[in-house]
Amino acid sequence: MSKADLPALLNYSILTSPSPLQASTQTYSASGTVTLVVTPPPGKEVYCPEIDLYIPSGVLSQKDIFDPGVNTDKWQYAVGKIVQGSEVGLADISYIPLKFTAKSSQDYLINYPLILTVGVGSVSAALGDIRNLHILETSSSFSGDYQPRDLPFGLTIGLPEIFVRNFVAGAYDSSKPDIVPGGSFANGQAFKLSWEGNASQYQIVTTAGTAPLYSGTDNSFVVTKGLSQTTTFILIASRTDGVRGETLYVYEAVTVHITNPDETPNTVSAAGNIATAAGLNGKTLQVSGSASLNGGADVTGTLNVTGMLNAKSALNVTGTATMSGGTVTGLLTVQGSASLGSSLVQGALTVGGGSNLSDTTVKGALSAAGSVGILGYNQRISTGTHMAGTDGFVIGYVHLPWKQVLSVGWIYGGTDGYMVQTTGGNTGGFTGNWTKYNYSNPNTFMFPVRRGASYWVGESFFKDNEVNPSTVYYFVPLGSGSSGEEATVKISDEIPEDIVLPYDGLEKTNGAERAERVELLTRLLEEILEKPIGEDKKKALIDVLGTL
Repeated sequence: MSKADLPALLNYSILTSPSPLQASTQTYSASGTVTLVVTPPPGKEVYCPEIDLYIPSGVLSQKDIFDPGVNTDKWQYAVGKIVQGSEVGLADISYIPLKFTAKSSQDYLINYPLILTVGVGSVSAALGDIRNLHILETSSSFSGDYQPRDLPFGLTIGLPEIFVRNFVAGAYDSSKPDIVPGGSFANGQAFKLSWEGNASQYQIVTTAGTAPLYSGTDNSFVVTKGLSQTTTFILIASRTDGVRGETLYVYEAVTVHITNPDETPNTVSAAGNIATAAGLNGKTLQVSGSASLNGGADVTGTLNVTGMLNAKSALNVTGTATMSGGTVTGLLTVQGSASLGSSLVQGALTVGGGSNLSDTTVKGALSAAGSVGILGYNQRISTGTHMAGTDGFVIGYVHLPWKQVLSVGWIYGGTDGYMVQTTGGNTGGFTGNWTKYNYSNPNTFMFPVRRGASYWVGESFFKDNEVNPSTVYYFVPLGSGSSGEEATVKISDEIPEDIVLPYDGLEKTNGAERAERVELLTRLLEEILEKPIGEDKKKALIDVLGTL
């Protein structure tokens, strides 16, 4: 118990920024701010010459770094020397006192805005709640007879949000640790990459899937041999989140420009662009970057494009063609095999050999001399609403339960405003002499679905079924090599509300009504014959009519 046994007279709203305070990490010293908004109770006067904050040493801040402040020049503040809590009636631990005092007795009456702030540096790395923080208020409800009053409070330190920022490159000088950010360097000139962050691990890569140039916990890396080409560096910052049991990643990128690079294509070396407006003729054309051919091109050997190719006229290849990301406005003719990925052919596409088209659009005619494979692997789907990731077909099948029982069901589906349906299960029928039969009636439906369109399938069953018929549904994508699981996604268990569903019940004749009608028919026969029918014959007639 504090020496100040009386409760505080003033009200305190305690806020933190960030909220909650974020813990420091092994690679980053976090900071934050504690704000106390001080107000008197409504309708009451409070006089206060001093407010002291007692913060346990080494608990909130690892290095006891505190920077107090106040919003008005009527008060002043100071950071006191470390004291034992027992000296001021608090717990017997070490405290850092922060003292806020009014400069004049004329300002003791708190009838003006009073906001106390404490900047906290090197926030503790320990997560959780911090107790044993105290506000010691010296106050009174009138001017004079000021008494010390204690208000204990707590704060929370939470898991820091992972971040990385200020990823820059600068000229490197071993005698000057600080760098001046820069974007351009000479060929082979050493430079330093540096950044800020609170991750536990950093990696620097230039190409996806390659080994990192740097991996460690430092916040800088020196490229001692410089570069020969303009390069983009990607910084991968990661930290394992013990609470969520997963590894978190953030990324930053910086491009280092080389003013005099070494650029060596297979057959052409140039410091600038290569442009031709009258076509391009050659044995082999290999483009690793991008190419624009305003006059078309004739290639008698191999065409290999891994970047962007834009041919505004005809492109003729006598050998094989491999293209990813190309656009051909005119005719594309390949005498050998063709492999096209993410390409657009505005004219006709003619391939004499085998072809492999991946995400390729042909707006003209598509000619294939050999076999064509566009159907993917079917995926079994359930009733509800789905989204098609590619063009495809939906197939529904309702089949018999393999039992001679009452079993009727309806399956239905639709997309783009139309609907299909069919009936299946077991069905009854009659011959010409009214002999009754029961037979199986399996049925299917199929309808096409556009890529990007939603579609739905549903089912219902006759309410008096002895056994419901079995049903199954498939989505068959158009796209060879597709697994199907990537081609359609279920988005809801529901189907549209505005469709007309099959009626799931049939009217059954009431037994009493049937007997009454048979009796009526018997009397009608007696009137026609103009004589009564014997009881034995009447009973036999009623039994026969009752079976109809």
